[in-house]
Amino acid sequence: MIAAVTAMQTGQLTVYVADDVIDDAVIASVKGSAPGAIVLADLLEPLYETSIPTREAAHMLGRVKTELESMVERGARVVVLCRRRPADLGTRAHFLASLCASADRVHFLKST
Repeated sequence: MIAAVTAMQTGQLTVYVADDVIDDAVIASVKGSAPGAIVLADLLEPLYETSIPTREAAHMLGRVKTELESMVERGARVVVLCRRRPADLGTRAHFLASLCASADRVHFLKST
């Protein structure tokens, strides 16, 4: 029974936060440090679009976090790369912090 529970808990959600644009080199570097993981880059970017009402974007974030949690519970190792946005995001400013709070690990990438 303990072995089965341990096997189910092998999934992990890791968030990498970058100050710079996430390019192919950053993605390749993260993939190299997390072989076999599902890597999702710029996951929050669509939620910052002003054409989407803030309330709808917040609900979308909740659904994304629920799906990420489900993936991890099924044993997936998921890595999310997000860029810290310098612009005034208003009430959307908490989206990155909310995602990070859901993660098992958070890493901050150094600017180059």
